[in-house]
Amino acid sequence: MTRTSKKLTAGLFIVTVLTLGGLSLRSLANYGAAEKLDPINGELARDLESHYDDQFPVRDLGTNIWAAINYLVFDEGRPGVTIGRDNWLFTDEELFPATDNPELIDTNLERVAEVSNFLRARDIPLVVLVVPSKARVYTEKLGDTRPAPEMQALYPRFLERLKSEGVDAPDLLGELERAQVEGTQVFLRTDTHWSPAGAEVFARHASGFIRHSLDKQSWGEQTFVTTLGEPIRHEGDLLNYLPLDPLFEHLAPRPDRFNKRETVKAKSDESASDLLFSEQQTDLVLVGTSYSANPLWDFPGALRRYLGKDLINLAEEGQGPFEPMTEYLQSEEFRTNRPSLVLWEFPERYLAQPIESEQALAWFGNNSHQLAAATNRNPSISEEH
Repeated sequence: MTRTSKKLTAGLFIVTVLTLGGLSLRSLANYGAAEKLDPINGELARDLESHYDDQFPVRDLGTNIWAAINYLVFDEGRPGVTIGRDNWLFTDEELFPATDNPELIDTNLERVAEVSNFLRARDIPLVVLVVPSKARVYTEKLGDTRPAPEMQALYPRFLERLKSEGVDAPDLLGELERAQVEGTQVFLRTDTHWSPAGAEVFARHASGFIRHSLDKQSWGEQTFVTTLGEPIRHEGDLLNYLPLDPLFEHLAPRPDRFNKRETVKAKSDESASDLLFSEQQTDLVLVGTSYSANPLWDFPGALRRYLGKDLINLAEEGQGPFEPMTEYLQSEEFRTNRPSLVLWEFPERYLAQPIESEQALAWFGNNSHQLAAATNRNPSISEEH
């Protein structure tokens, strides 16, 4: 290195350091200390440090650069996402068990059976709507990645256990695969969830199964109408694992686009009494996850339209399938408004996920103790369950 190049390199280094230092000092200029922070015990220093870290310009720069390198060179994102072919993203929850506990899947299958037995003891029918994983439907988009063996066996294992327990559950994997082959995108490319079109395919065939298996042809037909809105740009939840924004946003997979749907009761079906008492007259309950709770997919609306019957949607986002169900079974709604049918939307991957809710775990513990006590008093109960 010549003397001139050494000076140039040193000069660039000094300029870079001074520039970043100046930018960092700007973050201190807009610092406003909260009231009553004690400088003696270090509260003020910790608050200032936290503010400085949040505003430090190099942090976002480094995050963006490292994310771009991982994505472009290694075809990887943050832990939690698998990058497939053609910019398809998959959640690792569909590919690998969440824990090393080999008994977790069996435990969760037993918990599903407990819910079924709880409802059966009260003569309330249950239909479990098992949602096949996106990785199962779009295997060809996974590239060289393959799910762990226990995850590959999860869906058929789930349906087999439900059948052995006498629980109604339609096998709709083939219908989703058929729709996909025929050109319908049934899952979103950048999101864990199904597309509105995929939700409709699932709802249509699930409704046919429900009507046939439970002899619900006698349901009074209600008419629901679905309208399509303008196309929307949807940045899927899996893009959060690729922190390329804002410097390298153009490198990220493009967001999904779809027409938002909305389903409402046809006005010709709405009388004054319907509008006043519709909630009390609805005794069909849907419990589930964000596949049912998020209005973007319009899954409950599609079910209403194909069933010809209104329903109460008690699904919740971000809670998994067990917590909303146990909350409902302990609720005043369940005690005072007896459902004629409970639909439980249940993505298959949650069988390999531990339950995080203490309330849900407590319900299963209490239910098991009550069943054991009842069995001891009357041995014939064990045969019924």
